[in-house]
Amino acid sequence: MTELHPNHAIVLVVEDDPILMLSLVDFVENAGCEAIEATTVADAIRILETRPDIRTVFTDLDMRGSTAGMALALSIRDRWPPIELLMVSSQPWDAAQIPARGVVFGKPFDRRRIVAAIQRFAA
Repeated sequence: MTELHPNHAIVLVVEDDPILMLSLVDFVENAGCEAIEATTVADAIRILETRPDIRTVFTDLDMRGSTAGMALALSIRDRWPPIELLMVSSQPWDAAQIPARGVVFGKPFDRRRIVAAIQRFAA
């Protein structure tokens, strides 16, 4: 196991598609952060309840053809206000629907912008 820098940021990645999960985890690791994976909203909530070291959540808003990712983002903003939200979606979202301090990136992904956002949140 690799030793982590004391200021190493932990990012919870929430994605139900295994191929997309690989991409999102790759973005997190390229940003110099550690990724913790959750494949469902319920798993993500359980992890957040036990991991106070998570500062950023990176979630897909379009999981299984639903808005479960947005429901998760709104729940995080309500229960864990300090956590930063980085979201991806293939659908357009009205800015008024996005939780405070949340950033949405469209698909296809712009790797540089996503990695830069993760690094900014981790700083």
